[in-house]
Amino acid sequence: MKIIVGLGNPGVKYRNNRHNVGFMVVDEIADRKNSAFKKGFLANGWTARIKAGEDAAILLKPSTFMNNSGLCVKKIISKFCARPHDVLVVYDDADLSLGALRIRKTGSSGGHNGMASIIDNLGTSEIARLKIGIGKSEKCDLADYVLSDFSGEEKEDIHKAIQTAASICIDWLNLGIDRVMTNYNK
Repeated sequence: MKIIVGLGNPGVKYRNNRHNVGFMVVDEIADRKNSAFKKGFLANGWTARIKAGEDAAILLKPSTFMNNSGLCVKKIISKFCARPHDVLVVYDDADLSLGALRIRKTGSSGGHNGMASIIDNLGTSEIARLKIGIGKSEKCDLADYVLSDFSGEEKEDIHKAIQTAASICIDWLNLGIDRVMTNYNK
């Protein structure tokens, strides 16, 4: 079973925050695949089941806050008897320019607390990840910046990035990480 995890914070006040682009991507995938998220109490998150070729896949939005995302991911992996290499994590990256996308097979958390929690809970950094650039602001603290909404002028760029990220995730399900890295990392 393949699992795509979108990282974000639960709650209406965080819905359009930069930190929630992972949620936005899995929402887009669910829309494309005519699927809906359901609250999964066992997994501490919202899940949607989609078709990936002949197989099914799970989309996950943890209902824990970002810093505890690994608890939810560990539960969902256990529930579906998956392995860490069956998981793709989608999240924001302030070190990438707005709308830039990078997909990797493995790596450190890069200072992202959600990814750090997942690495810690799974006991491995060998987890595929798709990072979406949200840029940085010199005007405010990073914590305040990631919890802010995109400005009107940024919305078109981030919308395009979310659309492309959703396509990357679907390709990951069908083609695998190596092919997707070759096709999208430029």
